[in-house]
Amino acid sequence: MQERTQRRARVLRLQTLLVYIYSGHQSDVAARFWVSHTGTSLSLGEAAAHVEWLYISASVDEKVEMMLNPRCSLGLRPLMVALRFIVELQLLSWVQFQNYECGVAPSRKMLLDHAQSCVPKDLPPSLTARLLRPFKTARSQRKALAAFRMKHRCKLGKLRSEAPIPLAEKQDKALAFYQWCNYWQANTEREPLLVNMDESSLAFHWSGLAGTVAEAAVSVATDKAKLSSRRARVTYLCCITHDSTVQPLLPQVLLGNSRSFPLEFVKQAAEVEPGITVWREKSAWNSHRLMRKFLRLLCARLGDLLKTRSVGLLLDFAPCHVHDSIFELARSAGLRLLFVPPGMTPLLQPCDTHCFAAFKNNAQENWRVKKSEAGGHPTLLMWFQAVAAAVHDLVHRSWARAFESDGILQQQRNMSSHLLKQLHWSTAPQVPPVWPSEEVATLLFPRNWCGNRAKYISGNPDVWYIRTLN
Repeated sequence: MQERTQRRARVLRLQTLLVYIYSGHQSDVAARFWVSHTGTSLSLGEAAAHVEWLYISASVDEKVEMMLNPRCSLGLRPLMVALRFIVELQLLSWVQFQNYECGVAPSRKMLLDHAQSCVPKDLPPSLTARLLRPFKTARSQRKALAAFRMKHRCKLGKLRSEAPIPLAEKQDKALAFYQWCNYWQANTEREPLLVNMDESSLAFHWSGLAGTVAEAAVSVATDKAKLSSRRARVTYLCCITHDSTVQPLLPQVLLGNSRSFPLEFVKQAAEVEPGITVWREKSAWNSHRLMRKFLRLLCARLGDLLKTRSVGLLLDFAPCHVHDSIFELARSAGLRLLFVPPGMTPLLQPCDTHCFAAFKNNAQENWRVKKSEAGGHPTLLMWFQAVAAAVHDLVHRSWARAFESDGILQQQRNMSSHLLKQLHWSTAPQVPPVWPSEEVATLLFPRNWCGNRAKYISGNPDVWYIRTLN
């Protein structure tokens, strides 16, 4: 056992030297290899110092032999383990750079091309060929890349698109938004009630849904649909709140144009699902006029709650949401408008972070079942029933966790670990519930917006930020 332990220690020492030399004398790479194979509790810096000492204490003949003919120093198996570690670590670093700096999820071809460039240049041709052997055939490529992903905790997926905002600006905007929310909740006379409304586009025909496809020798199975039905869209005005007793009262609106929603369909929809409001307009896009119409509908649904609760309507900064007439109507009705800072809706708006993905998956699955039952030709009413079933599930869910996870409620005490990771915070920040200064207010609204920021923050049109002229 002592001989075996000594032999393993000698092999590990030679492997570490090999990694250090063929990685271009990068001590951090060799330190990672040594730590991963010894299970030591040393830090990466201490391990790097140990690797450098191993290199300094090695003899010149040993170093030269390692560079010219590594097969003489190590057996083939431990030699390939060390060389594969160099290639895989460089490939992983490149993938992380592509993901986080370039916004690219490398394809299989890109991974294979870069893996070949990660092979050390000074290796003998026989070792280079052995390293590249897993990339010869398509089957071996799939197996090698699958093993690489499993070993280094990678996965096949898509990168989410978001606004190119620097991390420091994201953090400042999040803090400004939390300060506004805390200030409003701390200074309300009645119990606060937050309602988040956002729009989402719904298709009449969902193409490309993944499922089981059987091979046929005669013809190819296709999803038959007109181009007009594949392109047509409807806007869904979704409302959610953290209070599950109020959620069934909130309006859920489907907005379509006159071509998409015939008059007969609007009457049928009102009979089939009275809880969903269907608007037939000239355009399926929201506007200032329709936003005022929505506010009146929201106030009618809330009724006496406007007298017993302080209601805040959380919106994104879409142009159709911001207008003096909308502000005056909300103010006269007792609603307080709050806005998620531009570019921060994927992180801070509950509809985007917790609601829409699950809702659309549910609606698509319901529509697929309806299409199957209709023999491949679903009617407009069947489409509405599929969407209505998804809306029904949405209405009868509790969304309190969504508001707390996004840091809107409970003074950010229950922020999700995912959001903290996105903002690079180790713990939830402690944001005071004080009036946002003018500098903070500039983070809450678009840069080139010329409106009165203090009016929206305070809910009073007579409040302005005073600027001192030097």
